Amino acid sequence: MQRTRLFPLLVLAAFALALALQGCASARRAGTPPAVPPGGFELVLLHTNDTHTYIAGADASGRACFKEEGCYGGYARIAQAIKDEKAKGGNVLVLDAGDQMQGTIFFATGKAPLIASLQKRMPYDFSTLGNHEFDEGCPALAGFLAELPYGVLAANLKPGKACPLAACAVKPWAVREFQGVKVGVFGIANDQPVGTSDACKATAFLDRREAARQAVRELEAQGCRIIVAVTHIGLEDDLALARAVDGIDVIVGGHSHSYLGPERNGGLTEKPEGPYPLVAQSPSGKPVLVVTAKFQTRYLGRLDAVFDAEGTACAWQGGPILLGPDAPRDPELSALVAPKGEALEKLKKERLFENEIDMPDGIEACRRGECLAGLLAADAFLEFGRRHGASIALMHAGGVRSSLPRGWVTQGDMLSVHPFAAHVAVKEITGATLIEALENSVADGHDGAYLLQPAGLAFVLDRARPSGRRLVKAEAMGADGRMHALDPKARYRVAMADFLARGSGGHPMLARGRTLAVSAETERELVARHAARISPLRGIGTGRFVILH
Repeated sequence: MQRTRLFPLLVLAAFALALALQGCASARRAGTPPAVPPGGFELVLLHTNDTHTYIAGADASGRACFKEEGCYGGYARIAQAIKDEKAKGGNVLVLDAGDQMQGTIFFATGKAPLIASLQKRMPYDFSTLGNHEFDEGCPALAGFLAELPYGVLAANLKPGKACPLAACAVKPWAVREFQGVKVGVFGIANDQPVGTSDACKATAFLDRREAARQAVRELEAQGCRIIVAVTHIGLEDDLALARAVDGIDVIVGGHSHSYLGPERNGGLTEKPEGPYPLVAQSPSGKPVLVVTAKFQTRYLGRLDAVFDAEGTACAWQGGPILLGPDAPRDPELSALVAPKGEALEKLKKERLFENEIDMPDGIEACRRGECLAGLLAADAFLEFGRRHGASIALMHAGGVRSSLPRGWVTQGDMLSVHPFAAHVAVKEITGATLIEALENSVADGHDGAYLLQPAGLAFVLDRARPSGRRLVKAEAMGADGRMHALDPKARYRVAMADFLARGSGGHPMLARGRTLAVSAETERELVARHAARISPLRGIGTGRFVILH
């Protein structure tokens, strides 16, 4: 899961293309069915992405729910909405754009077998693979995929013979026929899990654009008039793919947790990154409709698209449908989810520490700037690291999966915030490596998940500067208790999650240097113990880093 930034010019370009392609799209009123021209075809696309094991949904603030009542989304609401739409007839295609794994206490305790037991009953047609599908390694992913009743597509996945995925039934593309019209679907999986998750080294990927071109050629050869890509590469890369590869009509994406649509949606206020759908222009000038549906299961995306006799999109409407507390639920899935949540309720009663700090926090806030959970974790890492001579600590923003509530923080809350079972390593690395990691955290193509929340380190980054030259200032705490300019030639002892120390998490440079110690406790346990020692939390040092523009 990442967080992407959509530049204003890109949005303006999308609007300009939409206006240029008005045709039958402009002849209808909002909310009315698009008119189907002679020889044309209407397709209803329902889609989700980055559901991240929010199986019971999320509350209004984005924290995972243990019970479905009073919450938004969840598997049962998604499933029922899909079933209701399919029951109406019509040409309905249902896709999930990956990252079904990781993110809540449900995954922390039940892992892939729990998610597989529920996904068996989700009425998807096809999905693709996100980076978090690889978090438990390729053997666990292979076992998960064997349980799914729907197709998993990844045209760019080419595992070596030594990879357990080589024997899996992951296909590059598939064809679905509606009323004699063939619709081709291909997948583009996230191609970075070797560096960001625990994919085995034999996991290999083709260039995504070449894989897409090959998929389009194969599907067109099979008579497909309409081609849909389901991807997990992020919104900016989806738009780049649409502009680079001819023959794609729709891209259903994930990974960046992007929201497209109105600012107010069913009582929730969102920060849209553009209209739904975004309309890109293919190399041949045809429109490509690009959609995504944020994350956490709160929304089911719905795109109604009309294609002319040549297979070109000529009308469209739709948006993210908020699945509110009153949305109907699939009774079978609800019956399966309820006992899972009840079993975890006791963890919400185990109080750990009190929090009185009110500041930005949670999965999105930690990817934009300073956040409570990120800074608190960095402080806890440094407390451990000082025993081994560390003066700096780093918390990976992608490792924060929820926000710390005000009041009592429970074991259940901590499992939601820190669901990974990482330990903390102390490494000795050069200042040059630290500088490279800070630059990498805001490099082009990288997003907020790479951001490093620090302790004992202060820095300023400016996104307006060229990629690789965005670090304006960096200072580290010296032995005299004062901040000094980071010396590229000096060696620093830094506490960080052990997976970062191995070069994962998108920061391969952090694999350099020598490891001096690894904690016996997990990062979650270290944070809880540190916070309990200073409870109640009334303040935390801020102003550690600034991101300009």
